[in-house]
Amino acid sequence: MKTLNFLAMDYGASTGRGIVGEFDGDRVCLREVHRFANYFVDNNGTYYWDVFRLFHEMQQAIAKAGSDLGPAAVSSVGIDTWGTDYGLIDKNGQLLGNCRCMRNAGGEVVAQCEKKISVRELFDRTGIQMIYGNTVFQLYERLLNGDPALAHADKMLMMPDLLAYFLTGNKFNEYTMATTSMLYSPGKRAWDCEIADMIGIPNKIFCEILMPGKDRFPVRGELCEQAGVQTLSYVPVGTHDTASAVAAIPLEEDVAFCSSGTWSIFGIESDRPVLSEEAFQANFSNEGTADGKIRLVKNIMGMWILQQCVSEWARQGISLTWDEIVQKASEAAPFQCFINSEELEFYNSGNMIKRIQAFCKRTNQYIPQTVGEIARCVYESLVMRYRYTLDQMEAVTKRRIKALHIVGGGSRNNMLNQFAANVINRPVYAGPVESACIGNVLVQASAFGEISGLNQLRETVKRSFPIAEFQPQDHDQWQEAYRKYESILGY
Repeated sequence: MKTLNFLAMDYGASTGRGIVGEFDGDRVCLREVHRFANYFVDNNGTYYWDVFRLFHEMQQAIAKAGSDLGPAAVSSVGIDTWGTDYGLIDKNGQLLGNCRCMRNAGGEVVAQCEKKISVRELFDRTGIQMIYGNTVFQLYERLLNGDPALAHADKMLMMPDLLAYFLTGNKFNEYTMATTSMLYSPGKRAWDCEIADMIGIPNKIFCEILMPGKDRFPVRGELCEQAGVQTLSYVPVGTHDTASAVAAIPLEEDVAFCSSGTWSIFGIESDRPVLSEEAFQANFSNEGTADGKIRLVKNIMGMWILQQCVSEWARQGISLTWDEIVQKASEAAPFQCFINSEELEFYNSGNMIKRIQAFCKRTNQYIPQTVGEIARCVYESLVMRYRYTLDQMEAVTKRRIKALHIVGGGSRNNMLNQFAANVINRPVYAGPVESACIGNVLVQASAFGEISGLNQLRETVKRSFPIAEFQPQDHDQWQEAYRKYESILGY
């Protein structure tokens, strides 16, 4: 069978990649053609994404793929990004200002929004957990501030949909990304325009929702010409990066997943939304899967806290690789201190080391000082949160979870994988690392009729990539440490 090439554009909150997936009908292999930094920009106290630069990086990736493989070799491109962020388009098709970053958000906007609709009703209608940066709260903040961009908006495009619009000229919203907004009704399988009406957001801004892997749109001819490629299609994949990542996990029944990156997205697949009181109190979300079903998930603060620390150390002249940080953490004494990574103080940017130390001081713990001690504190606190979330998930779903499967960049960290197995006292499987790109590529392949259904997609992943296994160790010590964690956090 002829090998087909699909370009996955995977935008993370700190790094973006253009990766070509070469699919021969049996296995897929990946070839990175372009990598670039991503970051939000602080302008007068508001954080923005440089979306035009991100579009430029995609054009660069397309050109490099064409140069490497030939101008007619790449069949299509798919885009996945983080959730909730968006751009506003006016009636002339122009972007209204730069795209804002979710990390601008704070609790005061949620409190104001609750005067119109309660967080509980928002959950009942959308199945989405309360996160300050949810799209609904971002939009409401603009309304409160009398932002003229919202008043002149004709359409709202979530971040991957916006990049796809630049690429094709077509305006639409993709299902998995729409579900992250806290404005989508899983019951109606449509935008919940009543929420928009209640808080005063014009519902004309919503576009048609498309399902992943069902459509192909031609990339604008002038862009193809500039990139030196012939005709190219755009395929809406699972454009929320977690949806693409989970599609590429060879999950078995009753195995939870964790997509580990800036966020750790912890969850389990479900045929239908879970909208119970227990799910609401535990702050779970019901987000879309690449095959149109539901991921019951909890967004946990993942590598974000340590990424911020790494940036601070670099400014102090301490330049470290991630492997060096893991090594220093492994040499630090265990279980000296823990943080509650879900506190608002750790959500925002800046002064992260001082925030960690202040939390430990406030809770009468040992105050970490060295790189190893701080990293160990963050890593151990993260896996303790995994354990806490897994217990919640079992209570909410009434299902016994028999293992955890970790993918994404965090799955490279064997120390963290072993810590997770130890504290949950269940096997942990790790890999593939580039799961979001793999899911992105293989959903594109399905749009070309090369793959039929999620099961075949996951069988392809099994044949193509190794999976590591970690068995629990030192159970008694980790159980005691977890009880200490619960006590410190008041659980």
